[in-house]
Amino acid sequence: MKKRTIITCLFVMIAMTGQGQITCHVEGILDTDAWGDDIIICEEGTDLRVIDEPRFHIHAIDGRFTYDIETDFPRLYNVFFLNQFKTGKFYVGKFLTENCDVNVTMYEDQPMRVISNGEEGRKQQVRDSIEQIHCGNSPKERLPFRLNYAKEHPMLCTLYDVLDAIHTLCHASIYTDFDASQWEAYLTLYHDKLVDMYPDHPIHEQIATVEAAYRLQPGKPYIDYNVRNNDGQLVPISTMIKGKVALVDLWASWCGPCRRHSIAMTPIYERYKDQGFTVVAIVRERNRDALEKAVKKDGYPWICLLELNDENQIWRKNGIDRSGGAMFLIDCDGTILSTSTNAEELESLIYKSLNNKQL
Repeated sequence: MKKRTIITCLFVMIAMTGQGQITCHVEGILDTDAWGDDIIICEEGTDLRVIDEPRFHIHAIDGRFTYDIETDFPRLYNVFFLNQFKTGKFYVGKFLTENCDVNVTMYEDQPMRVISNGEEGRKQQVRDSIEQIHCGNSPKERLPFRLNYAKEHPMLCTLYDVLDAIHTLCHASIYTDFDASQWEAYLTLYHDKLVDMYPDHPIHEQIATVEAAYRLQPGKPYIDYNVRNNDGQLVPISTMIKGKVALVDLWASWCGPCRRHSIAMTPIYERYKDQGFTVVAIVRERNRDALEKAVKKDGYPWICLLELNDENQIWRKNGIDRSGGAMFLIDCDGTILSTSTNAEELESLIYKSLNNKQL
């Protein structure tokens, strides 16, 4: 009886962790020496500007490398040349971590070849093969094809496609001739058909977080989240801006445009700081030293808090984890007034909101 109880408990523990322990074995071949021998393998969504750990770095020997990944769930991973990444334009190979083998061949100036013998990996490879036949190299045809294919053949990589679609919607302003309806169709598909697929997988939490961030538009309530104050305590951002007309300024020392936008707000802050206007800056860094050097150089007169190594996932919660930063102007009731970074536009809204508040 005791033995049966122990076995039952083990099954419960495995069920709670989703798939139990997964070990994915990766073997790679470099078909070129143009980009050196240093390879990066990391989970999808990892921003090396913020989080860069030794375990991400693999060194190929004689044009070959091996790497083992242990995860709790099948997760999407990326592989690419480190030196190519540094140029800002690089090819990325993607694979799902399963109890399987993954073979990668990396080339100088073309997409890499990734072959997995895992169940989900094989499904993805079948889709990609059919996609190549139907769409060739046309990005415009690829999106509707994947969407229609997912309706009939939902798979784990489809959930990552949904996440990528929402990210694209969050950054729509950088695209020309952007058709939001095509990408929003992924959200419809997700809620109609995919929301209960792999229900314990953490991808659903990621989708929910980024979808909420996508809804952060003028006229909508701003979200609440924890940030670490300068005393080292985690506090809700709402406690720092409640009852104020507030600019939440998200930036990083390595983001030049972010810092220029922040500097432009300094005289505006000085004009309105005694009338109920405040700025709370949150800075995304790998170390405090980078924050302190930037603050000293730029001379910000307001509070600047550190988001160290994405500790609180603040950039993801604001839908900007693929960019350097953003600004959210919020009125005293917690409603978003603007997501612009233009100082003149923001000053006009600050002036109007403060006058309304005084009335």
